[in-house]
Order: sequence, then C-alpha cells, then structure tokens
Amino acid sequence: MRLPVSANTKRKGKAFLFFFGLVVFIAMIVRVFKSKPQGVQGYVSAVKDEVKNLTSINSIIMLIGAALTLIGLSLDPVTGSVPLVMGVALGTLTTGAAVVSTFNTTYVPKIVSYVAATQLTGLKITVQGDGVIFDSDANGLDSAGVLRQFGQLSNQYQIVLSNGLISGKNVIWEFTNSAAQTPVIYVSSDETPARPMYLQLLRQAVLANSGQNFTDFATLAFPSIGASDVVNILFNDGTQQQFNRAELLAYLQFTQNVVSSRYTIDNFAGRIKTVNIIATAAQTAYVQRWVPALKGAMVNQSVNM
Repeated sequence: MRLPVSANTKRKGKAFLFFFGLVVFIAMIVRVFKSKPQGVQGYVSAVKDEVKNLTSINSIIMLIGAALTLIGLSLDPVTGSVPLVMGVALGTLTTGAAVVSTFNTTYVPKIVSYVAATQLTGLKITVQGDGVIFDSDANGLDSAGVLRQFGQLSNQYQIVLSNGLISGKNVIWEFTNSAAQTPVIYVSSDETPARPMYLQLLRQAVLANSGQNFTDFATLAFPSIGASDVVNILFNDGTQQQFNRAELLAYLQFTQNVVSSRYTIDNFAGRIKTVNIIATAAQTAYVQRWVPALKGAMVNQSVNM
C-alpha cells in the first residue's frame, strides 16, 4: 500500500536535510581552522583535504548512520510520519448466544478480524466525542466482513474501520455473540494516515414500495433484497442502469471474489451518484461511507438520502 506523504511531512524532511547539511558544513570549516593552515594556499589545501575525507567511503557510511539515527530519534512511534505496523489480539468473546463482550482501546485500528463458525449478531463501535462509527447486525457483518476480498479463510471476517491507525481516541467495542463459541478478536493497522478517515457503517430502514434514494456512500448492501425488487443506479456521467439482485451479484464480481448472497454495491471508485431501491417488502440497508476523523467534531449519525 502506498505510503501517504503529507505536505507537512515533506516540509519536515526538507528542513532536516538542510540542517543536517549545515551541521556537516560547519564541522568541516571548524576542522579547517583547527588545522591552522598557513596563507591562502594553505586554507585551499586544507579545504580540499576535508572534502576528500568527507567523500571517502568510511565518511559516507558514518554520515548515513548518523542521519538514520537522528531520524529514528525524531519520529514519534504513534504520530510520526512513518506508518506504524500494529497487530494485536483485542480479546476473546464470552461464550453464549446474545452475550455481550465489551472492550476499550485508545485508538481506532484499520481492520478488525475474527473467525466465527456462527456469525456474530452484533458489533457496535463508539468513539467517545465522535459518535458511533460502526453499528451492525449479522447481515451487515456478513457483507462488510468480506468486502473487496479475493479469498476467505474458513469462517473468517475482516472489517475495514478506517484508512489507518487513528490514535488518541477513547473507543468502546460491543460484540454480541451468537452461539456457544469463543472467537478471538484481532485488530491491525499497516499505516498511519495523513488525513484520518473512518469507514462508518450505519443501518437504514427501507420501507416497502418507498423508492428510497442513497447518495454519498462507499458501499451499499441489501442482504434481504427480494427477487422482484428493483435497484436503479445513476452514475456521475449520467448513465442509468436498472439491476435486480442477480445482476448485483454479477456486478460485484468486478471488485471481490467472495460474492454469495451479499448484494453489495461497491462505490469505492466514486462513480455512482444515486441509488434508488423499490422494495416489495420492508428491509434494512447497510451503508458504509468515508467520514473525517476530526478532533472535536461529531460524526454524522444519519444516513444521507
């Protein structure tokens, strides 16, 4: 995955190179004067000797080592400009149907994953001060847990929560078990984003024959869509297409291999303007969207329709 380099990080890098070069230059000048050369020719000769020594292989190795040491000392392991790789077992769920296990963290990871023979019946993640960033039952977990995956280990689900490790957050995790099982919950992050974003998931009721519209989403899942339900998609360039649930499954194959009964519309590319669904029976839609993880700003808790 490509490392995000912010303008601030670039400025810090340029400033570091400038001051490191300045220190090397001043050190060289000091050494020239300490050698006490005689006359102009002596100073010229001393400078040539210092430049020669500076460009020797031993000096180059020492300079590279010093630069790497300074970089290592200057980076914060959590908030520094180099992404932190973080993987850890969050905990083990208490066994039993409808039993809730609660965990707390001081960060939002990029991914949460688990293996469950029987899908969990609920996951709710609340960031104190920001609001709910994930709220789903078993149907939504089935869809989000295999999103954009081209292979799935048996009964394993991996859910993307953000675009990287977001530290400095008080997070409450509420997992609702579904059976006599004890899944271990893992969280991991492989980058620290320059612009942190949550991939928020919320549920939205779809009323029968309502013709509801959905906009501004990353994914939109209709796990309970009926065989005769109609989904109309308007693309940004004005193209319109009508889908039934069989066509939604076929179209999903362009972005993931795990497809069976997911009925998910993938809009990560941002090509879709509006989705309208005409459902013959009431059901639940699962909406994922990117929202900024801004300090002191509440995340919108309503689905934009």
